Amino acid sequence: MADDDGCIRGTSGASLVVNSSWKNPSGEWHIGCKLIYELFTNSLTDRIKKERKKRWDEKNQKAVAEAVKQLNVFDKKHAKVDDIKLRNEREDLQNRVDLLHKQADIYDDKGPVIDAVVWHDGEVWRAALDAQSLEDVSGCGKLEDFVPLTNYRTERKYGIFSKLDACAFVLNIYDGGNVLSIVTDCSPHGTHVAGITAAYHPKEPLLNGVAPGAQLISCKIGDSRLGSMETGTGLVRALIAAVEHKCDLINMSYGEATLLPDYGRFVDLVNEVVNKHRLIFISSAGNNGPALNTVGAPGGTTSSIIGVGAYVSREMAAGAHNLVEAPPEGLEYTWSSRGPTADGDLGVCISAAGGAMAPVPTWTLQRRMFMNGTSMASPCACGGVALLISAMKAEGLPVSPYNVREALENTSVPVGGSPEDKLSAGQGLMQVDKAYDYIQKLRDVPCVWYQIKINQSGKSSRYIRSFCLSQKFALSC
Repeated sequence: MADDDGCIRGTSGASLVVNSSWKNPSGEWHIGCKLIYELFTNSLTDRIKKERKKRWDEKNQKAVAEAVKQLNVFDKKHAKVDDIKLRNEREDLQNRVDLLHKQADIYDDKGPVIDAVVWHDGEVWRAALDAQSLEDVSGCGKLEDFVPLTNYRTERKYGIFSKLDACAFVLNIYDGGNVLSIVTDCSPHGTHVAGITAAYHPKEPLLNGVAPGAQLISCKIGDSRLGSMETGTGLVRALIAAVEHKCDLINMSYGEATLLPDYGRFVDLVNEVVNKHRLIFISSAGNNGPALNTVGAPGGTTSSIIGVGAYVSREMAAGAHNLVEAPPEGLEYTWSSRGPTADGDLGVCISAAGGAMAPVPTWTLQRRMFMNGTSMASPCACGGVALLISAMKAEGLPVSPYNVREALENTSVPVGGSPEDKLSAGQGLMQVDKAYDYIQKLRDVPCVWYQIKINQSGKSSRYIRSFCLSQKFALSC
């Protein structure tokens, strides 16, 4: 409960002033605190530590100068220190100087602690943060000045801890106000990927993504505590969110090696999302080329996912990578992962541009950044498919993951002239306009989806099943 002055005692011990305009019919406040560095990426933490150390050094140097000045004044005033009281006074001044010098040597910034307050306003749970210790500027970051937030999906509002970090976050409140989830970036990767697909700058169209203004749902699957590696819980929650919001497309620019292709609980759920709920799932093939059998999971090893390899054009190789001798024609990046998979799939379905200058979060203190990877190729392809779906819906054409994939793979421009080049680039560089024309011509042709299984007997043999099919079909039941 707040006292007569409208203050409550935070978990950190600080006295927090509650804004009198906040509605809290029960008068109960749930309090907690968080070490801010646990919410930041390593790069952001390093930057904040440097800034705080710089400010601390300035204050400490002033304190050292003042202490030395006081010591010098004392020594000039007292040429001889015979009295025990004067000796103690001088010793105290000297100890102060020594301690301040020592503080500079043992300085260790564990990070500020921010207080959090949660309450129910009669309709929804809300929360506010006190970031005074982070801002380190008088009057800034106070609890009473914070604009209260509720679950992000309810109002779609976000906050920023301070001007120093410029880090945006959203809140989610669970368990009757007893659990407050503070969600931040675990890298600039997600913003960059989203920008490639759907960045929209009406006044600066050159900064637009492939499908400007496409509506996005951001699902965090990476965990900062694991170096931004995805978790099974995060992946499942993302799939559930995509189905609940009736998304058309999923892009996943994540992945790693796997022992068993097309296998596991997550793959089963992906198959259900694609085959039952008719979402189109696009994912990066991996960055572990040029060796064969290097495609990653799930993008390159899951049959229901469109795995995307990274392509670089001659112009991009010369302009973005400053090659003195650019290749005579476009080709797959050497590091783009290659197939086949252990169960005989190509591993790479199609290819798209594998590098982009795209937006990054404000805490990086940059507007844009150039990145390479199949992580960039996948959202590029996703943006192209978003355009394709938009046109199909406008024309009343049925949309399914089968006819879209069939059109993409049958209209892509081959990269390289040999059959084995398909292991690098899949069916080739995607062509959105040709894929749309393809779908229009076959609008009345039923889609057929089928699965090929080969039972081996006797001596072991290897096969690449995709080479046996000149055209892929799909069944829409």
